[in-house]
Amino acid sequence: MNKLFQIQVYDKLYWVWGIEGKEHAGYNDNPKTWWLYYSEEEIPDGITPSIDSDSWVPFQSGMNRLNFEINFKQTTRTKEKWGETDFRSSTFCTINCNGRKIYQFPTTGGDRGLSFAMAKAQHLIVQMLEHPFNFLNPEKEHGRKIYWYGMPATVRVWRHDSPWEIGIDPCYDEVPQEEWWNEYEKRKSTYIPKKRDDFAEIDKEHDEENRSDGWINWGDALSDQHINWFRN
Repeated sequence: MNKLFQIQVYDKLYWVWGIEGKEHAGYNDNPKTWWLYYSEEEIPDGITPSIDSDSWVPFQSGMNRLNFEINFKQTTRTKEKWGETDFRSSTFCTINCNGRKIYQFPTTGGDRGLSFAMAKAQHLIVQMLEHPFNFLNPEKEHGRKIYWYGMPATVRVWRHDSPWEIGIDPCYDEVPQEEWWNEYEKRKSTYIPKKRDDFAEIDKEHDEENRSDGWINWGDALSDQHINWFRN
């Protein structure tokens, strides 16, 4: 008996289990060994419900594995500029799945901003579901082995309010610490165009801060052009 995934019924999450040897009719080609434990009783972690419980319900096509909720909010704010009050509007989009926030982004205000946010939200859902990073359960990605600029590293999921924003932890078991950072800065310089001196100085400060902290605060997992997600 194994936990497979959770589904949302009203505002509560319930586990679907795979139970070998316990089969239902399997209508609409649903797996016959998938069962929903539909009970208000909370099952503690590590505890398996009785196979004879009356709370087992055959998995059926009406059970959505993913229930999405997409919220758009437009706001208007002010800023004092050159002695005058300047009004600016923005559109914010929040994407929830099975009751938890999985992504959020801002864009411009007005009708254009709203139309763009609606279209982008649809695109992002497809993109996230096809992405190697698990946006639905990002905590499972913490410690995942990756290559960062070709260097061995792991993923750090550290923000509860925006878990799609990640950090990069170097791995020193394959490359010594000093060598890792020196090689990273060397490789990074070949990818990033030369910047103005003032911006270059800011980047240098960030690099020194990252080296001192021992990890890199990268940001959005979708901005993964320097990440190879598959490392054994």
